[in-house]
Amino acid sequence: MNKEGKNYVVGEIELLSQLVNSLEESALKLEDFYEEEDYEKFNNTKKFILQIQRKIDSMIK
Repeated sequence: MNKEGKNYVVGEIELLSQLVNSLEESALKLEDFYEEEDYEKFNNTKKFILQIQRKIDSMIK
């Protein structure tokens, strides 16, 4: 693999790492919003989590 290809792979891995971190943080917020009974924020966070999951899924295929 050439240097350009390695940089691309490293960039993809870094992006995946950021997405996973966002997913973890969002899951914690989701739990908080549920406990606070803030269902609007709960639903928005749930949608955000699903978007992240779809993005991760498309990247690892």
